[in-house]
Amino acid sequence: MTKVVQAIADRLVERLVPGATAHAVYCWEAGSQCVPGSCAGKPNYTHYRMNCSDSSWYWRYGHCGC
Repeated sequence: MTKVVQAIADRLVERLVPGATAHAVYCWEAGSQCVPGSCAGKPNYTHYRMNCSDSSWYWRYGHCGC
């Protein structure tokens, strides 16, 4: 039931402030990935995988090179 209430609250908040949520979601660095591609004269760059308390995850740019 709590997840349903959070989802409803998130939809309401999303209409007011796009990208926001009604409850706190905590994310932490869970690893990294070397990605081939030009980055400031280097042949690759580093992404960090971020895991979040709501079971979501995303890649965060780290730096040029790996």
